Amino acid sequence: MKTKIFILIIFNLFIFSLSCRHTSQVQSGSESELEAGIGIIDISGDSAVILDPLRVKAVVFKQGNVQAVLVECDVMEVSNEISSSARKEASQKSSIPYSNICIAATHTHMYLPHKDIKSAIVQAISDAQVALKPVKLSTALGQQFNVSFNRRYFMKDGSVVFNPMFLNPDIVRPVGPIDSEIGIILINDVSSSVPVASLLNFSLHLDIVKEYGAVYQDSGFGSRNMVSADFPYWIEKSLRKDFGSSFNSIFFTGCCGNINHWDFTKPGPQSGYIKSKEVGDSLYNSIKKALNHARIEEPTLAVRSTVIRVPLQSFTEKDLTWAMNIQSSSLSSKSEEPNERKQFLDNVKRKRILWLNEQKQRGITSIHLDVQVFRLSNNTAIVTLPGEMFVEYGLTIKNFSPFDNTFVVELANNNISYIPNKKAFKQGGYEVEDSRLIPGGGEMLVSAAIKMLNELKNDSY
Repeated sequence: MKTKIFILIIFNLFIFSLSCRHTSQVQSGSESELEAGIGIIDISGDSAVILDPLRVKAVVFKQGNVQAVLVECDVMEVSNEISSSARKEASQKSSIPYSNICIAATHTHMYLPHKDIKSAIVQAISDAQVALKPVKLSTALGQQFNVSFNRRYFMKDGSVVFNPMFLNPDIVRPVGPIDSEIGIILINDVSSSVPVASLLNFSLHLDIVKEYGAVYQDSGFGSRNMVSADFPYWIEKSLRKDFGSSFNSIFFTGCCGNINHWDFTKPGPQSGYIKSKEVGDSLYNSIKKALNHARIEEPTLAVRSTVIRVPLQSFTEKDLTWAMNIQSSSLSSKSEEPNERKQFLDNVKRKRILWLNEQKQRGITSIHLDVQVFRLSNNTAIVTLPGEMFVEYGLTIKNFSPFDNTFVVELANNNISYIPNKKAFKQGGYEVEDSRLIPGGGEMLVSAAIKMLNELKNDSY
């Protein structure tokens, strides 16, 4: 299996450049002192019932003449239009290159749409740049095996089903793995040696609290306006007890398109605010344990990015006729009724085909997607990818990365829906029905990331 994966990666590394729109000029810091600044803007909304606040959190790194920006937004997604516009405006105001700015969504399912999120992003970046001060970085890797589960399962009838419901006797086993690794970066104030912020990375859907709301259904628990940042809120709350009330924890969601918190070998519902705290507390305990072995890093800030042109899926006239005639449905993916589950999947397929047709009418048959690599030290790098990437992609990047610590962030700069791996496309299921890219599109992005990781490790630009 490893040999096949290796051959696939080498092949993709060879061909991915054929779809490359442009590669930015690599920017590398000198041996100057590293600086960092944090900017936080609340986006909870005046009409929200706040379980815990939603924020935009930006961190700006600066070393020598190089600056890099990572932004986390407590929303389900940030559209490509908003992301591109915010990056352009922030670049103009800060003189930080557009390609050195990443805007990622945590993918919390308990949020309210915010028309002003672009201004919040730009303001957070501006505030972070103003707050720049000398820092030192330390890193650690934690492990947590008990809070995340692959949500795609082989069934006794040979099918692959996502979220097959609790204690289902027809479940055989999960289709794929999880990623148990917690990436941890501590930002420490040089003058006081006190940690002021953390960057965390873990692969798990932020959809634990959603039972409180009725965002997707006409009825549900709680209020339609309830908002929550989900389990990362509880991690930050605990870390503030350790490092002070001004400490900020910035959470970047790892590749988790096929990962959630439901253990189907146990009774449900396993959701809600208390459950989110349980998950957050479990992750915090793993983080605290890992910090006992944290390593001080020697910063070598550098950024490399590229834009990959990935073809969109095709469809037939028969597909389009079917999509235009089938009745829309608002059924939930949680339904246990086979007929309702089929209606849900048909509706997902319908939306995909109609969206693809809209793009085709505009002459769009491919999409340009950003892949970025931020090198913080010779040991640590951060990869950012668009869409909801399957966990296998993150594991592949980590496996082939030359860096000891490689954090992989999804839903960065574009919300192009699910990006399953080639194997999943053959198996079908919800994520496949909702995907817009051709099979192999995700592998193109992964190949680009691995190539840039190796270039930054070797300083061969």
